[in-house]
Amino acid sequence: MSGRLANRLMAAWRRLTHFGRASTFDRELDEEIGLHIEMRADELQQDGLTRADALARARREFGSPLHVKEQTREAWQFRWLEETRSDISYAARALRRNPGFAAAGVFSLALGIGANTSIFSLTLEFLFSEPSSRDAGTLVAMRVGGNSHAHMKHYRFLRDASLFAGLAGSNEEAEANWRSGNETHRLHAMRVTDNFFGVVGVPLAMGRPIEPGDRDVVVLSDRFWRNRLGARADVIGRALTIDGRPHTVSGVLPPDHRTVLGFGFAPDVYLPASRENDVVALIARLPDGTSLEAAYARLVAACRELDKVYPPEWNPKASWVTNTEVVPVAGLARLRNLSMVPFVAFFSMLLIVVGLVLLIACANVSNLLLARASTRRQELAIRLALGAGRRRIVRQLLAESLLLAVLGAAAGLLLNLWLAAILNRVELPLPIPVHLLIEPDWRLFGYAAAIAVASALVAGLLPALRATRGGVSPALKRTERQVEGHGRLRGGLIVAQLAVSVVLLTMGVLFVRNMTRSMTMSPGFDADGAVWASVRLVPENYPSEEQVRNLTSAALSELRALPGVEAASVARIVPLNGNSVRGDMVQPDASAEPVLVRFHNNEVGPDYFRTMGIPILAGREFAPSDRKGSPEVAILNENLARRLFGDRDPVGRTFRYPAPNPSAPISVVGVAANSKHFTLGEENPMALYSPYSQGAGGNLTPQLLVRSSRPAGLVREIAQRLGTLDRSAAIEVKPMRSALGFALLPSRVGAALLGSAALLGLALASIGLYGVLAYSVTRRTSEIGLRMALGADGRAVLKMVLRESGALVGWGVAIGLGIAVFATRPLAMFLVSELRPTDPLTWLGVIGALAAVAAAATLAPALRAIRIDPLTALRSE
Repeated sequence: MSGRLANRLMAAWRRLTHFGRASTFDRELDEEIGLHIEMRADELQQDGLTRADALARARREFGSPLHVKEQTREAWQFRWLEETRSDISYAARALRRNPGFAAAGVFSLALGIGANTSIFSLTLEFLFSEPSSRDAGTLVAMRVGGNSHAHMKHYRFLRDASLFAGLAGSNEEAEANWRSGNETHRLHAMRVTDNFFGVVGVPLAMGRPIEPGDRDVVVLSDRFWRNRLGARADVIGRALTIDGRPHTVSGVLPPDHRTVLGFGFAPDVYLPASRENDVVALIARLPDGTSLEAAYARLVAACRELDKVYPPEWNPKASWVTNTEVVPVAGLARLRNLSMVPFVAFFSMLLIVVGLVLLIACANVSNLLLARASTRRQELAIRLALGAGRRRIVRQLLAESLLLAVLGAAAGLLLNLWLAAILNRVELPLPIPVHLLIEPDWRLFGYAAAIAVASALVAGLLPALRATRGGVSPALKRTERQVEGHGRLRGGLIVAQLAVSVVLLTMGVLFVRNMTRSMTMSPGFDADGAVWASVRLVPENYPSEEQVRNLTSAALSELRALPGVEAASVARIVPLNGNSVRGDMVQPDASAEPVLVRFHNNEVGPDYFRTMGIPILAGREFAPSDRKGSPEVAILNENLARRLFGDRDPVGRTFRYPAPNPSAPISVVGVAANSKHFTLGEENPMALYSPYSQGAGGNLTPQLLVRSSRPAGLVREIAQRLGTLDRSAAIEVKPMRSALGFALLPSRVGAALLGSAALLGLALASIGLYGVLAYSVTRRTSEIGLRMALGADGRAVLKMVLRESGALVGWGVAIGLGIAVFATRPLAMFLVSELRPTDPLTWLGVIGALAAVAAAATLAPALRAIRIDPLTALRSE
């Protein structure tokens, strides 16, 4: 058995080696055949024949050299591989003979495949990027007690339990103040435990990582090192003043570093999480061979011990075992764990959209191939008549499609690299640092190869089958029956292209309208007259809450004293730039039944609603007397007031949170108008406002807000005035209107991506429509000439072309709008509440845009038709 297998392997290897040296093999075979004939001729010559007769008889005895060559090659080659090479070679020669056809096909496929690979690369980078770590497959993220982060004492307990090969922690939401010269800058920091780099296995470009026992050290990102420190080669060992203390630079990360969190998250610096009040997300490295189930069982056992040593502070009867999870740091499980369904849905929608663009491109190539097949029908008929099988000719025609698709994929990958370089430089207006590192890898090349093969089949199979479908006799007689069939098929493909274009255009117009509506709609507050100053205080400089309150009060006093300032206030969260949603059982009045409500929660200071331009509909704003120690009060927005108290006047009424620990009664002192809080698309949001001094007075990042008639002119003055209060504080000041970039980002991204895809699809469909009409005019030249010779004028010919174009466009629009009614319904989750997917204005815009493009595509063929000379047309016939 083993000998037989070895013989087969040797035979396979012999055939493969022959594939690479076919020309050498043929030359050697010719020499060997010639040698056999010469040797036989020598023998015959010795028997008395002349040399010429001996050679002639030797050749007759040997037989056909071509037959011998064919039999010999069969023993040395894979026939299908040789035929494939022959087909590709023939296809290349055919495309060289028709460069215009080849360029049109490659261009269409390059656009479609380039769009697909670009969105695929973006999806891979954002959702499926692999972290820069050692053996990422054995890293897992853990949650205990339903919390995403754990306090340092809880982390140390689990670490010392030695459950895994290593347990580390990181806080991706940390910040730090960096003092550079006379300015203080806020940095996005990642605080990690001193064993984080060792457990995760993060590589460094220079220096060393944070190691056990390190305190005042810092590891820099490559971007921070280059942009902020000028890529200094002597940065290792240099001291940076961070949070008021010198930190020694121990290392620099490589340019292609990706965090364990993923999604393009790229902090400026890494700092040790050494403070007792630090919280960290847990990440563990599993021992070899340990399953997720076994890791979960170990973690549950450790959490039971944690219950005994550190009972949950929020409820001593609760357990750390509740909602405990062990999830891989990469793959689909991570996406489910992080509740990334909206992002997955968005990228899935983008992949579907660019897939539709590729279908339009394939339809264009199909039309080109059908047109080319109609000009080659006599050549194909002759080959069929000479004995070539239909399957063999179909395979050869598919080889042309495959070659076009491969060339299109190569051009598409070049387009992908160019777009990736642009996206890698884009700065997104997000509250966290996101830096895309889109790079080609084996997944991208595999995807490109797969869609190239799929494109070849989609674009080439139908034309190939159609080209070999008719009989031999009609084709040899040059009848037009097949041409007419091809014309109907090409028209059907154009209708399909236009229908898909209508769907894409509907999506694009929806998102463009969504963007314009988002930019012009009122968020419920006046952003044009407000200025936002975000202040980040160094925690070590403000150990008590009283010190933070004093600094905040002094800052507000300074701001109110500035010329042109009408009002100033403070808040924990700035609308549309942060989120704090609470879902709780709320009991309105003492005798009412508790109701479950989900509302936005914010702590704001006196004059907040006047500063933000949010009307108080009933009651009053918060007063300076609403501070810690005074009775708890709240202001509700209209929606929450109606949910809790119905049509009754809520001012003066009370409510409480009944579970798990009932709160003291909270008095409602006012009702504010509804406004947006987290996204512009949220519908009927409910909101509760509490006094800043009662809840967030010790907040180390107070958000200061100023109302003025000259907001842009106050930016520099505010920054200078606040900077004099505490030089270690990081201060960022900007007009509120420019601070809405985060809220507008989804609509802008959607408009840019879907709008671009819609325009690309429309352009490809218009090119296809132009090609069909131009080909139709060319094929009907004699008919048009005869009509004009019989008295038809240019207007009648023009009507004929317009009628053909109008029929195609009409059917395409009708089918496309019918599909769009259902296809755009899932987009409602991405649109502002005032815009609906079935909005009539959107459809009118789509019809108008398509009609204009169709008219432009029809113009040239129509003009060409009316300029046909009847005599010339009839003479050519």
